Amino acid sequence: MSDMHRKAASKTDEHPLSKGILSDERVIAPGVLVGGGARLLSMEEVVPLLVSPDSGLALTFDVLREQLIDAKGAQYPVRDGLPLLIPKGLQRFYTDHLEMPPEAVTDAFYQYYFLSAVKQSGVVGAINAPASDIHYQRHLFRMKDCLNTAHGLVLDVGCDDPEIGAGLLPSGLLYVGLDPFCQRAEPFRVVGFGEQLPFADSSFDGVMFNTSLDHILDWRRAVEEAWRVLVPGGQLFISTLVWTSNADLVTDSVHFHHFRDYEILGALQDGWEIERKIRYGYKGNTHRHGLYLSARKPASVSR
Repeated sequence: MSDMHRKAASKTDEHPLSKGILSDERVIAPGVLVGGGARLLSMEEVVPLLVSPDSGLALTFDVLREQLIDAKGAQYPVRDGLPLLIPKGLQRFYTDHLEMPPEAVTDAFYQYYFLSAVKQSGVVGAINAPASDIHYQRHLFRMKDCLNTAHGLVLDVGCDDPEIGAGLLPSGLLYVGLDPFCQRAEPFRVVGFGEQLPFADSSFDGVMFNTSLDHILDWRRAVEEAWRVLVPGGQLFISTLVWTSNADLVTDSVHFHHFRDYEILGALQDGWEIERKIRYGYKGNTHRHGLYLSARKPASVSR
């Protein structure tokens, strides 16, 4: 192959997004975030926002029985101070995460959550990189910068450690974390799924998916749920890896998705106003990079 042909081939192989990828390597240690940033809401403050994941009806807290109850009498447990707002049909399969036997799959609903449970069973206790990981610390810096326009009350879907999530937000804000795992009782968070957010319509000024969207099987529904719980004019924040090649999943025991750029941006075309999108290099990889974006639900909602 001639030098001219080699140059032509290299230009052809170069992905068009590669020119827009930044290499900022500033870091934040997770310990710096704990205790800073937004204030975590308490159980008492969160209850007025809660609804049944099954009926959508508002919930009240029965302190004596430690249960949340909707107007039709459906009950949801509060375990060690954490509301377990997963659909009632799944409660018998929930320990500190969802575990379902194959024989429980009797319809599409149980089939869906069985698939989710298979992924959960393989990653309990090892979802995120360790705090000492330099790439994780770079991500925290980048996500904190992405969130610098957030305001008011923010929901963190797939929060893992609420103190770190809250620490990424500007000071003076309020924070609620939601996660499908509850191995530990503190800090306070709501236990639930991104596909069925147990919160009333127009409850939050911001919703963030901090590297959590690719863990959700029906991630488009999770984005629609974010739209529902956001006030008009509210903001959506997403950080995720985006793949330009080698996006197969057969060796990935953690994620449901290896997103392409057009999937994320395409899902936000229906009504969302994209405000900001920044791409950063990740581990020196040429086949994937980090995408950080914010979008707004219009103040005048037409859909």
